[in-house]
Amino acid sequence: MQLSGAIERVLIRIRHLHADAEANQPLQFNRRLSAAEQRENERRRDRGDQIAAEIIAANAEAARLREAYAQALASEKAPQPVEPSPALKALYERHENSQMRLGRLTTARADFALKAADGDTAAQKSLAKCCEDQARIATELENLALAIGQAEKREAEENREFFEREADEKHRVGLAAAENLIAWAEKVDNHLSYLASHFAELPALQKALAKSGANINTDVTSRLFIKAAHDRAVKAKGLHRFLNIDASVDGVPLGEAYRSLLRAAVRRPNVRGNEHEHSN
Repeated sequence: MQLSGAIERVLIRIRHLHADAEANQPLQFNRRLSAAEQRENERRRDRGDQIAAEIIAANAEAARLREAYAQALASEKAPQPVEPSPALKALYERHENSQMRLGRLTTARADFALKAADGDTAAQKSLAKCCEDQARIATELENLALAIGQAEKREAEENREFFEREADEKHRVGLAAAENLIAWAEKVDNHLSYLASHFAELPALQKALAKSGANINTDVTSRLFIKAAHDRAVKAKGLHRFLNIDASVDGVPLGEAYRSLLRAAVRRPNVRGNEHEHSN
């Protein structure tokens, strides 16, 4: 659905705005700011105010889109009115035509009644004909009303059976779709179990690195062994939409981060002899 894509784009824009707001926080130092730094802070404050207004507008747009999306879903699920069958429509039309004919006869009968009372022979014959036709059409209307009632009852039963079968089929399809989701969720559990056991190996690996005897730059390793590194790895795989992480970070695969930083963090220790030579 196009609305879901629009909602996702707005949410991405909101995340980018929050990241932009974080990047434009005023500079803070334990000293007096220079004139250039003060100007930069003024620019950041102005940009921060602008971002705040954009975030408010984006949140309002996201709320509007969510409401429209919910209404669209409700409209799709709402039962559609059932059209009467062609046969029933024909009965409705015949009933309506007979009522119109009966109305015209009533008007004509009123015109002939006075003339017939005055002894007009032609008017008397016309009046008698109107009475006969009225009686015949009245009986026809009664019969049509009975026929319409029976036809509506029959169609209601047929429609009920159709909707019952349709509901059963939709229920079957829904259960099948639910089973697929259940299988997917169970597979996620298996992957998470594997991931948990894999992370359980991390403390021993970190301990082995610390005991290797190499000089370890802990400032570098501390940038890896924190949640932010894992958030970046999750973002790199596109899982930030499903897991509760800081989605404003840049996506960096964990292996790539470990390779680039750990190889720089592990340094060759100084040889004791070299240390002695340097001391002399």
